[in-house]
Amino acid sequence: MHLAYLDAGSGSLIASALVGGVAAAGVAMRSARSKLAGTFSRKRGATGDAEATPEAADTAAASDA
Repeated sequence: MHLAYLDAGSGSLIASALVGGVAAAGVAMRSARSKLAGTFSRKRGATGDAEATPEAADTAAASDA
């Protein structure tokens, strides 16, 4: 006996799971690519000094307060 019946609700569930899985995989790949690119990139300010980094800006803002 074969029970291979799929009603409209089951088909819709399978289709939405597939679309959601593809979307989640795309977001995961984009996030991984961004993290990987961030690892190998070097961010500097226009002058190349240490005050152009966000950490230095936070430190400077804290000392002004």
